[in-house]
Amino acid sequence: MVQIRSWETLRPWPVYMLAASIPLSLAATNIAKLLALLASMVVLAGAIRRRQPDAVLARLWSVPALLLMLGALALSLAWTTEPGPQALSHVVKYGKLLLIPAIVLLVRTPREAALAVGIYIASQAFVVATSWLLYLGVPVFWVPALRNSVATVYSSYLDQTIMTAGFAAICWHLRHEFPGRRGAWVGAALAAAALVNALVMLPGRSGHVTAIGVMSLALLWAVPARWRLVALAGPVVLAALAMLVAPQFNERLTGTIDEISAYQYRNDPGTSSGQRLTFWHRSLQAMAERPWTGFGVGSWNREYKRQETTHRGHVLAGTAEVRNPHQEYLLWGVHLGVGGIALLLGFMALLLRDARPFATPHRHATISVVAVLAIACLFNSSLFDALIGEYFCIVIGLLLALGLQRPTASA
Repeated sequence: MVQIRSWETLRPWPVYMLAASIPLSLAATNIAKLLALLASMVVLAGAIRRRQPDAVLARLWSVPALLLMLGALALSLAWTTEPGPQALSHVVKYGKLLLIPAIVLLVRTPREAALAVGIYIASQAFVVATSWLLYLGVPVFWVPALRNSVATVYSSYLDQTIMTAGFAAICWHLRHEFPGRRGAWVGAALAAAALVNALVMLPGRSGHVTAIGVMSLALLWAVPARWRLVALAGPVVLAALAMLVAPQFNERLTGTIDEISAYQYRNDPGTSSGQRLTFWHRSLQAMAERPWTGFGVGSWNREYKRQETTHRGHVLAGTAEVRNPHQEYLLWGVHLGVGGIALLLGFMALLLRDARPFATPHRHATISVVAVLAIACLFNSSLFDALIGEYFCIVIGLLLALGLQRPTASA
């Protein structure tokens, strides 16, 4: 009995560690990730020994989908054009998807779910507050001196901007669940501070687009049903407002347009946008060669260099070691063909289906983070990349656990 109680006390702690570490440290996140996967295997082994399927996990349609995704990647080792060890490392990188069911397995009560989400919010709020201090020129001793933007804290500005946009959505939709008489005001204030941080202080263009996306969803849900069609213009209106009040957003948007024009009219691939467009173009050319099977997991770099050599005569300077096209959908397309893209889109759609019976705040928070993932994947390989990939798996897992452990919309 003492051992059972000790295990029940320790069971959710790997999830608490994940929630605390993901905004702060990839190294700490990797340690917590290993502990969470091992602990979830213990829970799963117990369910198998009792011959009782886990009732909570069985409610998630997205879990079979992510297992199918991993299985398809593993199966493609049979035909990949990339040597075995490198290809296998790509399968292992996508193993982070297992964090989603692992978190659901380890969080078994409403209190544990609320505590895990609260720990994440506190940790991410610390990062946002630190970013504000850095932007305002206040000296802080707990961040590294070398950063890739003024307001970047522990990650790159690209990852931090996306993570901050997701954090803003979570705080806004869960604001009424913040403790205390003024908890809702605290949640709203954190959401506003995060949005300003993402749009004004951080230069990540992908994060700017995701911030506009989560604000548009919040507006759509807030207006009366008869105004829903008008609210569909929200993204355009919000983007125009952001251009007026956020100089960094305006500057980055204008720069993107200039870079795309340079690529279109002068075939200049030397800019950030030009490189992305080149990667995307070569990916589509590769997919056209093998639309049904793809070239196998881990093959993107090899096929990109082959396409570049065939069509340009040489590989674009500085890109020979790039391992992904900075676009998650096309990465899956090169690896597994159109079926790979269908798997990825189906996984996201099933995440939305899983959130459908949740209480409204949890449903809206989960949908918003899935929307952030879907948008970010248009401009980055957001599941493949380290840190930002872990971020999405951990936060989606936390929100699914919260929604599953709380009363549902129909309750």
